[in-house]
Amino acid sequence: MIINGLYTGIPNSFPTSYTLTPKDLYWDIPEFATWVSVTVTGAGGGGASGRKSVAGTAAAGGGGGASGAISRRVLLLVADLRVQYGSRIPVQVGAGGPGGAGQGTNSTNGNNGTNGGDTVFGDPLGTKVFVKATGGTGGSGGTTSAGTGGTGGSVGDDPGTNGGAGGTGAGANGSVTGAFKPTGGGAGGGMPATHAANAGGTGGQRYSVSTSGGTAGVAGTGGDGGKGVDGSGDHGGTGGGGGGSTLAAGTAGAGGKGGYPGGGGGGGGAAEDTTSTSSGPGGDGADGAITITVYA
Repeated sequence: MIINGLYTGIPNSFPTSYTLTPKDLYWDIPEFATWVSVTVTGAGGGGASGRKSVAGTAAAGGGGGASGAISRRVLLLVADLRVQYGSRIPVQVGAGGPGGAGQGTNSTNGNNGTNGGDTVFGDPLGTKVFVKATGGTGGSGGTTSAGTGGTGGSVGDDPGTNGGAGGTGAGANGSVTGAFKPTGGGAGGGMPATHAANAGGTGGQRYSVSTSGGTAGVAGTGGDGGKGVDGSGDHGGTGGGGGGSTLAAGTAGAGGKGGYPGGGGGGGGAAEDTTSTSSGPGGDGADGAITITVYA
């Protein structure tokens, strides 16, 4: 039997918690356990890098990576899991998507971020009990007009949230959510054809618990976006901030890494051809996770 939602009674003993990472392939059921609460979080997508453009041609910041979905279940070990799996349950924990590399070639679009991996507790291919949450997609590299934000993981109790869209002005913020799920990254700052620098966007905020996303990178010097805030317990992380665009020497602002688990990476800022070495790279999405609380 599967019981949806949170358990509200009093457990027989104090719980023991486990957190599984992408290195884990199985979870061994403790001998005397009777039921478990499982939270499955998909990985965050990587942010994209901004475009590099000559003066007179606009350059968009990279799109922010999206967050993974999240699913929660309470499972009876004797009736559900031991009967179907025995003592060992297969797991797959999604790895965060790397951010797009900064663009060092003049008059060239930015590089896309990579999609975050799916997270699965159990075997999704047969008829056995399983719990799944898909990863968020990576942001799209900045062009002369836009850098599309990633799309939140679509399979799960709560879908992921989108990354901010890059444009030729200030980067858009990652989508806000009121739930405890992870959020998407902010977009990188862009430049209009007149090549005025702009700030990146902030990572998505979880307003229900007042958890902010990664801070935005400032304009001009190409400030880096801040890392997203890590979640606690079974709460997801917030998205990384977008990097600022620059006309100065060096590299535009990098996108911030997504908060663990499941936060999307921030997009990188745009850069000018003749003065800057590279556009800003996108931030990496955070790994997914499986959090298991066991009761005897």
